Amino acid sequence: MIYKRGYSLWYRFRYTIKSEDGTKKDFMVRRPAKVRNRKDAKDVEREHRRALSLGQLHPNDPWPMATTSAPPVFRAFASEFLQYAKTHTKPGTHTFYSVCLDRLLTFAAIADTPINAITGETVNRYARYRREVPENSVVTVNGDLRTLRRILHLAEEWGKLDRAPAIHELPQPQGRERVLSFAEEATYLAKASENLRDAAILAVDTGLRPNSELFPLKWADVDLTESKESPNGVLHVRKGKTDSAQRSLPLTPRVAEVLQRRKKAAEAKGSAFVFPGAGISGHATSMQHPHKAAIEDSKLVSFEFYCWRHTFGTRAAQSGMDRFTLARLMGHSSPSVAARYYVHITESHVAAGFGRFVEYQTRNVAEGLAAAFPAATNQIQ
Repeated sequence: MIYKRGYSLWYRFRYTIKSEDGTKKDFMVRRPAKVRNRKDAKDVEREHRRALSLGQLHPNDPWPMATTSAPPVFRAFASEFLQYAKTHTKPGTHTFYSVCLDRLLTFAAIADTPINAITGETVNRYARYRREVPENSVVTVNGDLRTLRRILHLAEEWGKLDRAPAIHELPQPQGRERVLSFAEEATYLAKASENLRDAAILAVDTGLRPNSELFPLKWADVDLTESKESPNGVLHVRKGKTDSAQRSLPLTPRVAEVLQRRKKAAEAKGSAFVFPGAGISGHATSMQHPHKAAIEDSKLVSFEFYCWRHTFGTRAAQSGMDRFTLARLMGHSSPSVAARYYVHITESHVAAGFGRFVEYQTRNVAEGLAAAFPAATNQIQ
């Protein structure tokens, strides 16, 4: 029997041993499958049953059986992991793992150590070592820790490691969850360069993810034709962070104005991208420097450009948008993921939202009574 225990797949079955004198003894065998899908879990259970039937082990013995080969050194297994990531992950994810591994492999206590000797204390020393380097932010270190955790979990899944150590990320400020007020937005846009201002308007009015959706946006994915559903036009996200990221976004009037203006300039230059860049990709990959300059000139508290996306999500929620629609617009897999953008709603917004519900409820209850009992309603009138 295959079942879930927390987030892990386990299997369970009864096995009977018959002794020479004819007596029988039953055992309940329970083991974690250490795989990610039910088909593989059934294969693990089947192999365990086969080993028992051949007398290779007792029902109380650990499974899988211990191997005589020594666990690989981290540096060697890291190469296997990168090959796995190249096949099973997106190119961007593979690149992320490669960059993080370059840093991990400079730390001898991890790089030149057998994977079964890497402990939580070792990981903690690595985190302290990295934080002493000024260029390494908490975000950078946490990326390395996530990569290390993924590598050791894969080693456990492949049977090269009995149990991966727990790896905890460093606490970090919620830099991406700040919501800009309309006054802050106006101040920022007034000090921003034209290119940055246009990008910020698109970000705060569409909720596009900056690096994977906004900066690589192509004119082929922008439709400024008016329609009943989208009077200001629509833009299409063909690919993104996940499958849920593929979506179509209606435009606000000011976004339509920005795109119309930029399209005229792009036609003259022959650029395929809304935000062209001088690099190999052909589009802008960062606006960090002009963004920082705009913040300093407008004397605002520092925030990440990504906060415009979070601001869009929060404003949409505060306007009364249901979270199913919000999840679709944000490119989230479910409303529960989109719900995190409600954290900034105040009590006044809750009261206003409930007030709209009361009005809706009262109106429809009255209409329901009128439809069910028309005669009584006429007498009352």
